[in-house]
Order: sequence, then C-alpha cells, then structure tokens
Amino acid sequence: MWQLLKRILSGPEPPPVETDGEVMHFDDNGFTRSSHLTRSMGWRQSWRWEEITAFGFAFSPSMFPDPWFGDYMESQWFFAVNNENRPETIYFDVAWLDLDHLPPGLLAQTPGLDIEELRCGLRAAAGFHNHEGEGRWIGWQRTGAAKQVKSPKRLKASIPPKPPKLVKRNSRVR
Repeated sequence: MWQLLKRILSGPEPPPVETDGEVMHFDDNGFTRSSHLTRSMGWRQSWRWEEITAFGFAFSPSMFPDPWFGDYMESQWFFAVNNENRPETIYFDVAWLDLDHLPPGLLAQTPGLDIEELRCGLRAAAGFHNHEGEGRWIGWQRTGAAKQVKSPKRLKASIPPKPPKLVKRNSRVR
C-alpha cells in the first residue's frame, strides 16, 4: 500500500543506468556487436556475412598493463572484415563464445570451420602471463579473401623543399 502511494506521489522511477555491457548477436544476415560506447560514438555495429573474410582466435599482450599485475596476455576472438574503406579486425572477449556450443548462425555461415585449430589457440593461451604462447589461429577464412583485401596505398616520401638562394644586393648607402 505504501509503495503504491509512494509511486503515485513521486511519479515513475527513472530508467536504470545503462552499463557498458556488450551484446553479441549472430544470425543468418551477419554479426552484430553492440555496446554503450559503440552506440554513443556512432561506430558501426553490424557486418553482413559477405563482408567477413576470416574468423579466428588471438592471444597477445594487452594494450594497457594492469596497474597491480603488470603486463598480461589477452585472449580474444576476432573477425577480419572488409569495411567500406579498408580491411579491419574486430576483436571481442573470449567469454562470448564456447567452442562446444557455437551459435547456429556462425556455424551456418562459416563452412569448413576448423574447430581443432581454434582449440590449439585456446590451449596455447592457458595462463595469465604465458607470453610464449602468443599467436593467431584462423579457424575459417573465405576462399579468395586475400584477393578481396585491398592493400593500402603507399605514401611517397616527400622531398623537402630547397631553401631559397640568398641574393647579394649592393648597398645603396653613400
């Protein structure tokens, strides 16, 4: 009774604060990765299967060391995609996928997925500070993907301009 009276007098409760939780979704159309950061920055969140050229596992040093433990290694799944302007690699946390229970949309769109290759990567990634296990394991790659990836144009080294020649002028003072 008091709760009802409180709701009537104070109005509706504000919506809960949105956390920066990431949402992953695989279906027949493609792959979607959404988080509060990607939405607020206006970054791309969905890719069609035709744009995805590879799927794999990466084990590499973290970008930022932990303040208490120092340098550590990160385990991540990744998709290589052909974006509008250039190839891009999209990484996401290893906790999002279980090799024994992969999403049906992912399995249907990655024919010939090499689960054993990905398991090798997971075994190599055992350990928080296992720096010797660093590497990338590609479980699936689109045939002809190397042909689809355009290499970025190389910039020509610019030659610095020559300094202007000094001209000796005759003094006009008499």
